[in-house]
Amino acid sequence: EAPPLPVPVPVPVIEAPMHDELPPEPVVYGDVLVRIRNNLSLPQVEHQRVEREIEWLQRNPDYVARVFGRAQRYLHHIMHEVEARGLPGDLALLPVVESAFNPFAYSRSHASGLWQFIPGTGERYGLKRNYWQDQRRDVVESTRAALEFLDQLQQRFNGDWFLAIAAYNYGPGNVQRAINRNLALRRRTDFFSLSLPAETRAYVPKLIALAKIIRDPAAYGFYLPPIPDAPYFRVVPTDGPADLRLMAELAGVDTEELLALNPAWNRWITDPDGPHRMLIPEVVADGFTTQLAALDANGRARLGEHSVVAGESLASIAGRYKVPETFIDQVNAGKRADLQPGDVLLVPAGDVSQLRAGLGSDLERRVYRVRNGDSLWTISRRHGMTVSQLARLNGISTSAVLQPGQRLQVSGAAATAGATTTKVAASGKVDYKVKRGDTLSGIARRFAVTV
Repeated sequence: EAPPLPVPVPVPVIEAPMHDELPPEPVVYGDVLVRIRNNLSLPQVEHQRVEREIEWLQRNPDYVARVFGRAQRYLHHIMHEVEARGLPGDLALLPVVESAFNPFAYSRSHASGLWQFIPGTGERYGLKRNYWQDQRRDVVESTRAALEFLDQLQQRFNGDWFLAIAAYNYGPGNVQRAINRNLALRRRTDFFSLSLPAETRAYVPKLIALAKIIRDPAAYGFYLPPIPDAPYFRVVPTDGPADLRLMAELAGVDTEELLALNPAWNRWITDPDGPHRMLIPEVVADGFTTQLAALDANGRARLGEHSVVAGESLASIAGRYKVPETFIDQVNAGKRADLQPGDVLLVPAGDVSQLRAGLGSDLERRVYRVRNGDSLWTISRRHGMTVSQLARLNGISTSAVLQPGQRLQVSGAAATAGATTTKVAASGKVDYKVKRGDTLSGIARRFAVTV
């Protein structure tokens, strides 16, 4: 039988020799799971839906082991943020339900990251999403946004955390309509009395089941190895764009470890507009910081030089190095106009492709040359955009008259000839047509599943 997890041991308070008493020292935990256990505050519920979820976890102990293995990178930070906001410790377990602590998880409803934000909600809570990054996957920013959202939801539902958590999954408007239906029928309006979709009906019981297991693992036949209640990573400023492969080399970790801590980035180089910081494993952070300080801005971003030749433009140079024109413009301090042969521009010295297949592909921008008979409507339809999106992307009016030969920026979502779209079946599965060069591991990473 596995030994029980240790209980927190309070640090002894030393009485001051003066009349003013010192405030008590905080409780120190060696295991973040013990810290969560001591902050569980949601109601303990006995319900058949909860029992079904516990039984499923008991039948799948390997799943539990994998999830909490991945959680080691993130759980201390999440619990620290939960506690700092005075929220129930149970919420630190919500990423188990949402993403199984996979920061690259992507759902058929286009939700992404540990906390599974859909694009609209992520934008509402300040999560940037562009060619370079998707902060729905950012460990620090998505945690902030999720806890803000959850706190606002519990206020909206008068402190009923079960309704708030259901609304996080199903949407507050949908949950409110379910409540209103029950009110009209003079029925109870607690979570377990509402008519909700199957996914949401199981969503809250999954969290309650996890909290029960964390409260007393041995009672349910689990042994959960301790997770150190100490920072796993340090946030290190980079003072500008940085090449992730170089950052991994400086830290002395493999790229998969670095990407697990910095999953928001779509490209091997970070956004010129920031945030200019990197999450680095705490055990190597001191050495990393020292080596990073020895590099100048060009060295951090692994930039090289390009000599302009006759006939080249900013657009053609950006296309050659596979970056947006704005990147060349930004790293060269605005040398956008009047390029002359012999001018020297800073450009990426290495490959600036996606760091994982599929990341940010819907936000890639490509150049389309207008042909006779084209209109904003026909071009936008061809590239899976609306007229207003196309016009906004190019800074023109929706009624603008196009000229043959004119260059327009278009979305990458449907710009590639023969691109295969994925159709979601009722079962939740998708059909994917294999392309030349595909591998099982590449396809698995694209859809956030195992081989």
